[in-house]
This record gives sequence, C-alpha cells and structure tokens, in this order.
Amino acid sequence: MSISRLHPATATIKERYLLTKTGSTKYTSHVTLDTSLISLDYKVGDSIGIYAQNDPVLVKHLIEAMHAEGDEEIKDPRSEKVFTLWDFLSFKANLSRLTSSFLKLFYECEQSHDKKNALHRLLLSENKPLLSQYLSTHDPLDLLKEYQEVNAPLQQLCEQFGPLLPRFYSIANSKLQHPDEIHLTVALFTFSHQGEKRYGVGSHFLCHLAQVNETPIPIYVQPAHYFTLPEDDAAPIIMVGPGTGVAPFRAFMQERIAKGASGKNWLFFGERNRASDYFYKEDWERWTAAGKLQLDLAFSRDQSEKIYVQHRMHEKAAELWNWLQEGAYFYVCGDAHRMAKDVEAMLQKIASERGQMSEEAAKAYVKMLRTQKRYMADVY
Repeated sequence: MSISRLHPATATIKERYLLTKTGSTKYTSHVTLDTSLISLDYKVGDSIGIYAQNDPVLVKHLIEAMHAEGDEEIKDPRSEKVFTLWDFLSFKANLSRLTSSFLKLFYECEQSHDKKNALHRLLLSENKPLLSQYLSTHDPLDLLKEYQEVNAPLQQLCEQFGPLLPRFYSIANSKLQHPDEIHLTVALFTFSHQGEKRYGVGSHFLCHLAQVNETPIPIYVQPAHYFTLPEDDAAPIIMVGPGTGVAPFRAFMQERIAKGASGKNWLFFGERNRASDYFYKEDWERWTAAGKLQLDLAFSRDQSEKIYVQHRMHEKAAELWNWLQEGAYFYVCGDAHRMAKDVEAMLQKIASERGQMSEEAAKAYVKMLRTQKRYMADVY
C-alpha cells in the first residue's frame, strides 16, 4: 500500500536539537526523522505531513470537564473505528475549534432556564456577529467549564469535534545526502488562552512530546508541484528564506552540491539576532567558504533600525537584476502575511529601477517570472 494522507508511514525522531541559542526570543528546533524502515519518495521542495498528538494536559482537562474517566469507548464519526475517549481526544480531534454545533447540542441538553436562554440568544440568526465573536474567543474546554451541569452524551459530544488535521513542514535535506532521514526546522508556537499557556499542536508534539527513538510519528509526503530546483543544473538560483522559511533552501543546497550542479546559488536569510537566531550557520558559511554560495544576512534586532531580507535585496539590486537577466530562478519561503508581500514588492521595485520600467511594466515582469515558473513561493 502506497504511503499517503490516508495511509501514512511511521517514523521516529532520530535527533533533535535547538537551533536558537541562549537569549533568543524564539524556540526553534532541528528535528531529524529516521525513515530507514520506510520507502519514502520525495524531492527537494516537498513538505512532510505529520499527524501530531494533542497536548496530554489539555486532553486531561477536557476529560475531567466531561465528567468522564478516559477509558470510555468512542466511535470516530469519520473512520467509524472505536477508540478510548483518551485516544480519540489525543489523536483524532481538533481541540481548539469551537463550532455552533457544540452550542446547539448544549442548548438541547441544558436544564437551567437562564443558561438555555443565553445559548438560544447566541444561536439566533440576527446575532451572527455575537456568535462569531463567542466562537473565536472560546474553545470546547471553555464551553464545558461554562456549562458544567450539561450532561450531553459522550458520543454525541465527541461527534462535534472537527478532525485533527496534519501539520506541514518543509523538508530541510536532500535525499542524495541523507537517504534514510527527513530533516525539519520547527518553530515552537505558543499563545495565551484564558490566562493559560497553550502550544501549537504540531510544534509542541515535535519539539517536546515525541520521545527520541520511541514515539511513533505518522508521516506522508505532500508534493510541491512547482517549488523545486530547475531542471537545468547550470541555472542560477536566488533564495529568500527568513526564519524557518530557510528549511527548503538547505535541501536545495545539499541537492545541488551532491549533483555537482554548476549553477550559482544566492541566499538571503533573516532572523532577529545573529548571536541567537542564525539557523544552520555552519552549513551556510562552509558553502560560502567553498565558493558554492553567495550569502546575505538580515538580523532585524541587531541595530536600532529594523533590517529585513527585502532591504538586503535592495542593497544588492544591481547584481540581483543581473542574475535575473541571466535566467535566475527566484524563490521565497516563509510568512505569507507580510514577508512574502514585502519581498514581492521589492522585486517589483528592483525591476522598475534597474529595468527602467513603469510600475505597471514591473508588475507585468514579475507576473511573467511567475508564468515562466522562475518566481516560486512556498508561503504559509
């Protein structure tokens, strides 16, 4: 049976170490998965889908709030397989998303007149903004605590949870250099909810919960249809990857070096502080010293004014434009909300300034790069 989203393979963590150093405001780990016992077909640029485990602390609190023990049998509404309540909440349920279906079930089961009215008011069609606000600021545990007298049937209650979806991480190694491993760059996500510290499901699982050489990790390959190296090994490549966005470019470099590719390579990497957040420093500097890589760094907090990767691009605008004229492929990976937009805006600005184009012509030029699959983004 081929490995897929519905039929994942099982890996374990072979090695895990912090990429961030003392004094960093972040917590980012390098995670190496052992894939020696499975046949995983992937290329650089692909991602790995991981089925994580929910935080056991949160699961414990939910079971207590349900007035349950954890060993009750629950039928998963999607697969129809039977799990204990503990396993269902740990591996199958999205514990953070509250939906109106929860509220409807609680409305049907609530005995208190006042609380029933409060739920009724939330569910009225004319109160959609109120409902949206409630759902966005509460999770299922909050609801169970607020309506703790509600005695909803466990099976029905569990059927309201959405599925626990896979989390995706860029592959940070080349199969040519590490045939029996998958490397990941994982930033731990934390947030506060109702005064409690909470964690991102996937990052907490990979950085903390999963035990090295022990915990089974269900994985599969999520192919990147266009975000990969050019077929022409002589083509120059420009890579822009701040933060964890640098992961696929480590794979790109390993692949090109393993193949003896003659094309020039240029990386723009950025993070907060050089002393604590310079991920994979040894790799980049070894390849730079060997003449395999041109490297530009942007550490935003190391000086009074914030310097980001797009500012470094502008400083090297003339050379960057020359590379593009030589047929370079341009890649950007990382934050979709701001960084990727700022990088694209800078690319347009460079085209306008160096190519002596109007704003419209510069936009058309960047669009042409996309059409030719010479401008590729993997953003999230």
